[in-house]
Amino acid sequence: MSNEQAPENQQPHSWIRIWAEIAGAWAISLAYPLYSNIAAGPEALTSYGMRRFDVLALIVVVSLLGPLVIMLAELVIRRLFGEPARRIVQGIVIGALLALVVWQWLVGEGAGTIVRNLLPIMIAGLIAWLYVKTELVRNFALMLSFATVVVIGAFAIDYPIRDELLPHEAKASTPEINSETPVVLVIFDELPLAALEKPDGTIDPRFTTFSMLSRKASWYPGAVSVADQTTFALPSILTGEDPNPSGGNEPPAPGASNYPDSLCRIAEDGGYLVHSYEPITDLCVPRWNLGTQITATIRRAVGADSSIPPDPLAPGALDQKVARALNGPFDLPWTEIGVGRREAFRDFVGGLPDDPRSLSVLHIALPHVMWSYSPDGTSYEDFRPASDTMLINPSTNGEIKRNVQQMMLQLEFTDRELGKLIRKMKEEGTWDESLFIVTADHGAAFERNGSRRILDSKNQGWIMPVPLFIKYPGQQRGQVVPGTADGRDIAPTVLNALGLEPLEGMTGTDLTGRDSLPSKKKNDVVDTIGGRIEVELAPVERERRRASRIFDRVLGQSFYAPGGHADLLGKPPRGLSELGYEATDASLYEDVDTTSDEIPAYFQARLDLPGGSPYPGPVAISLNGKVAATTDPWAFGDSWYTGVVLPTAGFRDGANEIRVYEIGSGD
Repeated sequence: MSNEQAPENQQPHSWIRIWAEIAGAWAISLAYPLYSNIAAGPEALTSYGMRRFDVLALIVVVSLLGPLVIMLAELVIRRLFGEPARRIVQGIVIGALLALVVWQWLVGEGAGTIVRNLLPIMIAGLIAWLYVKTELVRNFALMLSFATVVVIGAFAIDYPIRDELLPHEAKASTPEINSETPVVLVIFDELPLAALEKPDGTIDPRFTTFSMLSRKASWYPGAVSVADQTTFALPSILTGEDPNPSGGNEPPAPGASNYPDSLCRIAEDGGYLVHSYEPITDLCVPRWNLGTQITATIRRAVGADSSIPPDPLAPGALDQKVARALNGPFDLPWTEIGVGRREAFRDFVGGLPDDPRSLSVLHIALPHVMWSYSPDGTSYEDFRPASDTMLINPSTNGEIKRNVQQMMLQLEFTDRELGKLIRKMKEEGTWDESLFIVTADHGAAFERNGSRRILDSKNQGWIMPVPLFIKYPGQQRGQVVPGTADGRDIAPTVLNALGLEPLEGMTGTDLTGRDSLPSKKKNDVVDTIGGRIEVELAPVERERRRASRIFDRVLGQSFYAPGGHADLLGKPPRGLSELGYEATDASLYEDVDTTSDEIPAYFQARLDLPGGSPYPGPVAISLNGKVAATTDPWAFGDSWYTGVVLPTAGFRDGANEIRVYEIGSGD
């Protein structure tokens, strides 16, 4: 019987109807939850440099490509086996996709394994049977095709996607740049000035690169941050504009669509080569290609590399497996706060251009949490639960000292990597005539029970004061420039080196040639919670000096003696009473490879003390027969715990012996 003679309910469906039915069910079951996970946070798109075309391509892949592949497969089935066979397959596909919605709901409700697996299978079978047998269900499937448009539209107007897809602010025109001054701007993250300073106001010589900059460049000890969050502070640094005053959890996405007049855009339009790495914002040149952007975004959305993934989209972690497979042929971007920071920093240094007409911008989340680097660049596991965001500081002195030690050792690693960058510039002959700027977007606090990151009246001296060092072209002697500066002053200073005037919207001050700056009594800062506020700077300065004394009191003797008694380091533990312990993961020390990029330098253990024992005092940790660190235990429940980073130089290949000792009052 020909198609024309077949009953109406046996007429072959058009390819557009086949695709539309699949796309509608696909939109409800897969695209919608995936889009919801993608649109999470202001840096949802900017972290991978996704712009308007990239987002449109993402929509094609997420919403349209899968249904297209299934439709083409069904057309092949129809050609080989006829329309009835194709219709059966279509029923199975529609049934499976709609049953997936039920499965996702059951998982979210915590249903038992049998229910959440058996019920969706029954529903899928019923829908498939009804689809094949009844025109009503087939028409219902066709009506679901409207979900494709609705889901895509909802995604397009969701925050922060709309910032990229809706019309953008026009950029200012840029004249050709005639300068040949290489510019390098390095922006660290969560780096309080107090961590670098000694109580006497000098830079700690243990941070050799920062100390050198304080002697050879212009140091602005009165520099403060303009915001307590990167998504506000970075755009201000790179545009010279006031940070968005709104605060809150939905700031303007930190990308070129909202901030078109960044230093990178101006330099590139003026003929400069731009080299950059920015894992949160998208104000410079996108680093990743389209394939990486799309597949890595999907991979992140399903939590394929997360220890706390979102609710799954499919049984058996199929969504994560598919996402990894899609990303397989492409690069996987370095993680913002994971071990990839080491590789990102070194890749940036390796790609530093030797062209004098170049602007290089690095924003790196160091010494930002997570703290996982020893000074030599090897990484370690610190055993914190993945759910610990560390926005609030712990309640015990022992844990605070542990955190301070981990951050300071990671800062020493940061200092060494910064030194490698400067050496690369000297080797390539760009250092002397360069404009070289080092700063941080904001600091971080280390007070018991206090907010580590969100600005409040008790932590302003930890979070607002940030380092700012500028080596000007041809500068041979360092100077300390008193007065108040902030991140908005950087962009006008860079434009001066490029031979350009500040743009109309820039509110910062060109620092070039200034021997001193006005000392402000107050300065504006954008607080994540409260938006723009005015802060008195005298209390901030007092709190900064107190923070510097705290850092010095904890680690002034040695970075490996947060428990004091630095005189014990490097010596056999003679005369000390040994304590039993249960290591968090003793297997890490059974077969160490000292040539690896990962050495288990962080040691954590529960001490063998009777439940409810009083504070045991500081303890010494010996590694292979010599005291490697001292630390201060902390109580958790009825037990005492200790945790400290050990020097990697003390490890040996193979098995390593770690012992714990009480430090008596006379030791």
